[in-house]
Amino acid sequence: MLKKEFYFIRHGQTDYNILPNEDKIDHPPHISINETGKEQAKAVEPLVANLPIHCVCASPLKRAQETKEIVTARLQIPHHVIDDLGECTSRIWLEMNRHGMYSPLPKEGEARAFIDRTRKGIYHALSLPGTPLIVAHGGVHWALCALFGITHHEWKLHNCGLVHFTVTDEETWIASRLA
Repeated sequence: MLKKEFYFIRHGQTDYNILPNEDKIDHPPHISINETGKEQAKAVEPLVANLPIHCVCASPLKRAQETKEIVTARLQIPHHVIDDLGECTSRIWLEMNRHGMYSPLPKEGEARAFIDRTRKGIYHALSLPGTPLIVAHGGVHWALCALFGITHHEWKLHNCGLVHFTVTDEETWIASRLA
């Protein structure tokens, strides 16, 4: 894995995000952010506008694309769609949460396949020149924290949560919440 800093933001709220867990079968792939999600994205946009980023990499899913357009409205930088940054299924999300934060990576199964796909997506983003902003999903954030062995950061990220991922001199990953 390439070790260079990047920024990550989870998409804005959708109507699906506010359902109780027992009502979540599978997140519709192309659901829009709701009015709250638009306001969340607008609120974090001034912070994003001042980040030292050189490109934006986003999930192809509608909620991530809509969030990306709002939070990068003032930026004149390249935008890249990376399919491997798409969200996991609800079944995988529940499996990851059952294992809990800071648990070892699964060795097989759907969660492992999702983590491997996320690894490919982040590698693609980090291969681009400069510092990227990644606009994706809560499951992708969870997978990144697991991949990087991050233990001093909450893996569950709220909608429009903004995180700065950096690497120490000892080559240890650190995640710092900015919003």
